[in-house]
Amino acid sequence: MKNEYLVSEEAKEMLAELSEKMDELLVEGRTYHSEVNIDEHGSSRDGIYFYENGVLHDFNNFGKYAKEEIREHIESINRFNFIKLLTFFPVYSKIKFTFKKRELIQAEKFSIPMLLESVKSKVIKRLMLFVDNDQVLHKAEVLLHFKKEGNEIGMFVDSTYYYDNKISSYDDTANKEDILSIYHQLDGKIETLYFICENDTIQAQSYPAFKEHGLQLLTVSQIESDPEYKKRKEASEECKKLRNDFFNSLGKPDEHIIYLSLGGLGDHSWPEDSTLHNSCKMRVIYTPESTVLMTDGLSDIYRYSDDDEHLEHNGIGAEFYMEFHSTVPYEIIHKHFAVALINSVSQMAIGHGDFKSLMENLRVTFVEFSEENIELWVTSENNPNQDLSSFLVSEDFIEDESFGVLLGIESKTVPQKLQLNLEEILLISIKPVVKKWLSKDQLRSDNNEEAKQHIIKEFKDSGSWNLVPLTYHSK
Repeated sequence: MKNEYLVSEEAKEMLAELSEKMDELLVEGRTYHSEVNIDEHGSSRDGIYFYENGVLHDFNNFGKYAKEEIREHIESINRFNFIKLLTFFPVYSKIKFTFKKRELIQAEKFSIPMLLESVKSKVIKRLMLFVDNDQVLHKAEVLLHFKKEGNEIGMFVDSTYYYDNKISSYDDTANKEDILSIYHQLDGKIETLYFICENDTIQAQSYPAFKEHGLQLLTVSQIESDPEYKKRKEASEECKKLRNDFFNSLGKPDEHIIYLSLGGLGDHSWPEDSTLHNSCKMRVIYTPESTVLMTDGLSDIYRYSDDDEHLEHNGIGAEFYMEFHSTVPYEIIHKHFAVALINSVSQMAIGHGDFKSLMENLRVTFVEFSEENIELWVTSENNPNQDLSSFLVSEDFIEDESFGVLLGIESKTVPQKLQLNLEEILLISIKPVVKKWLSKDQLRSDNNEEAKQHIIKEFKDSGSWNLVPLTYHSK
């Protein structure tokens, strides 16, 4: 093993210090290993494994049934902070550490052939968990495409596994970190990667080719899929095409896509629910007289058949939007409080369970938020304009530290319904209301239909309809 990244005096000093301290934990005759992936957020590792007398002792066998002394021994090494050495390695690397008694810790950065071997190992190990007792896995094929998604790299995957008398297909892979390491080692110049695992070997192709790394020129454009997977994927692609055609019919979509980072209290998964790419998106669309900020993915096909066994639904059956006066540049709108507000409305709708039926019955409904309900971290930017005070004037809109919005106000530009491939979905506008309506005998009343109708008439008579100034401040 080579410590080629541990050549500075600082690195050598840390290496010597950690090796001396770890030596107390190691047992003579055992060779220990740990494999660690580094990304921009930190590192992740599977655990420690070791060889003794040529026999592999894998960390998966160190569970509650392992001998107590073995389990405690491995846990003590796991707790040791040898990963401090990762500071000397580049981000998006995978490092293999080796520990032997009375020897310096060794560390080697995985090459692309090594990463492919790791991919093979994880594919086979993971798939064997799903093999029926009467089935034998013969081969696995994976075809994936890389796409930049804001500050992240999205992976779009088809994978198929071949058994004695059946095939099973999925849209994921067991080795995201290793594959991302391959992508970054190639400086992001790879667009497509294909590999096949068969007879305990792995063969890989890519576009473009990187023959010096064992990646031959791609000759595969698609792989075989099981019928159910193929049907769901084709429905997903048709849904996205129809929705994109609709965006173009409204006006000119901005080339930039707003990718959301969900988390916190509102962490309901969007229908596609991929772990490899981001399906939680918004689009900015410039119409002749307005700017529309609309969700792009709440009407996606559900990823899992458990959520929609018979392919009858386009996600939650709705997309949400705010429509602003005139043209608002993407550079302003994509980091505005409005993005976080639309996301919070979306999270509320997903959590409801059948929001489409509710809106079909009510047509227009009232929702009240406090600023604490609006999760600002859903976009990567965070600047002074991304708070409630930049969006609503407190004396006009804030009552008891909360504000209200009406959902479903009619637009002159955006239709209220859109026919997609499986069903007709709702396009639901969001518009704040002034605080004079936030009382127990108005919108806060259990029977607020009269108040809603008064507000709708007021909006239409004024000519504003559902339109929203980007900010209610007169700056």
